[in-house]
Amino acid sequence: MKYVKAFKNFSINENMDVNIIEEIDNWIEANTDYISASSLEDKLRELTGNDTIEVQETTEKNPGEYGENWNDTLLVAKMNGKDLMKVYLNSDYMYNFGKNSIKFKGQRFFFDETILN
Repeated sequence: MKYVKAFKNFSINENMDVNIIEEIDNWIEANTDYISASSLEDKLRELTGNDTIEVQETTEKNPGEYGENWNDTLLVAKMNGKDLMKVYLNSDYMYNFGKNSIKFKGQRFFFDETILN
């Protein structure tokens, strides 16, 4: 099931035409049980051909009412200092469907394709 609304093709080189948003969506779906900053960074670098992409990890503290750990992790991929992609994970680094849907208005993640142009 796909939740990203608009897909667009971006040419990495003249011999290959890759739909980066769809590829990332499929990668997230295949890796929902564990996503690390380094694995996302590697995947984005592979798809875009840009070795300057860096992924930063931020933890949002959300202690539960009874001492549970409800912290969220936000991964932000930056390209040339601009936010290319954002995705929320839970405290176990699993894809957080609910948080992403709320924060990104029903989409699986935030992706700014205009930065690739």
